[in-house]
Amino acid sequence: MIRLSLIAAAMTALLALMVINQAAARAGGTEIRLTMEPVDPRDLLLGHYVELVTPLQRLETAQLQGGTEHVFEQGDRIWVELETGQDGSSLPVSVYPSPRSGTFIEGRVRYAGSLGEEPGQWLTVHYNIERYFASPEAALELEALRNESRLRLIVSLGGSGSAVIRGLEIDGEDHIDRLF
Repeated sequence: MIRLSLIAAAMTALLALMVINQAAARAGGTEIRLTMEPVDPRDLLLGHYVELVTPLQRLETAQLQGGTEHVFEQGDRIWVELETGQDGSSLPVSVYPSPRSGTFIEGRVRYAGSLGEEPGQWLTVHYNIERYFASPEAALELEALRNESRLRLIVSLGGSGSAVIRGLEIDGEDHIDRLF
């Protein structure tokens, strides 16, 4: 009985720690905004969500500072330095295999392809911000807004570059998700 109680307490503490970490990441990180590209997601097993494709997910490293200094492979961790554009959206400016100073987002290379004879690579990078779960009705509405370029993603970056979705910007108005 005592062993079962200790296991239950440990599991509860682990879940509480996960919620606290998520809340801290949303509240205390560097806020960035990302434009989104239209895509048609459908996955019966994952439920209702909006697929989020941003300019950070498909990178041509030859176009970015530091992009030809390292050859990335599938599964590699990557840090992408961001710069805020004229419209307030964050854009990639450099890529590195380790963190540097500045505003960076950490991702993992899902696909790495060469450009043939050209220097650099094409990379598909995931940052754990690729899906936004919502009710069926809200997901369809958000997809329509995204396809009309009326939706931007609000992301909070931790000190190590880890990214957490903080909310959405719809027609210039912030809609911040609440945990509690």
